[in-house]
Amino acid sequence: MCVGICADARMWTSTNGATFDGEFVIIIGDKVVLRDAQGKQRKIPLDRFSEEDRAFIMEVGNPIELDIEFARKSNQYRFPQKREYMGSDTLPGGIDYVFTAKIKQTSSGSYTHELQVEFFAIGEEIDGNNYILLDRQERSFIPGEQKDRSYRFSGREVRLYDYEFRADGRRGQRYGGYMVVITDPHGKIIAHKSSYNWMFGKLEALKKLPLNCHFDKTCTRVFPPRPKVGFQNDQRN
Repeated sequence: MCVGICADARMWTSTNGATFDGEFVIIIGDKVVLRDAQGKQRKIPLDRFSEEDRAFIMEVGNPIELDIEFARKSNQYRFPQKREYMGSDTLPGGIDYVFTAKIKQTSSGSYTHELQVEFFAIGEEIDGNNYILLDRQERSFIPGEQKDRSYRFSGREVRLYDYEFRADGRRGQRYGGYMVVITDPHGKIIAHKSSYNWMFGKLEALKKLPLNCHFDKTCTRVFPPRPKVGFQNDQRN
């Protein structure tokens, strides 16, 4: 029976100390299939590999499966009644968010290698077509060391504003979506989940953006929309 497929080229060491180069292809029963630089495949018994190589083979031959959940907790923010908000018919709206990612191993076995997980929380312009980077968090964890093989972490509190102007309609921000990316110890992305189909392809560009900046679908930084009338910004108490 074939278990797992992965393309990892490296130098292998046998139990007698001999070394050879090859690309891992698959495990078939108790045999490991490697492919050399000329494309020729060879089957080698698993017990002929060094202890370190056997651990690597079992890892790539039995890849971890993960379930990704992303959640947000929100609270309405009440603006002080005594403040004046120029140009606005009503008090601005404000919502405080805290974003949370939860990663759970769904495959069998105890995965004992460290994984990197990063999430991006994304806002959308109420009065435009672009996006805002609301929060970005990164953590590392070992699934086998976690209770129920799951890991959960939260980001900072983020406040979004919503203004209603007499002359210019609504202005502000709203929650839009997220992206979660998980990387294995070799730097390979092994799982990801996003609210936007286009965003994963722009991951490297997204990582370069500063928090609270506005950006378009190419993850290029843009200016936020400018209201036609002025208003006073609220300051937290």
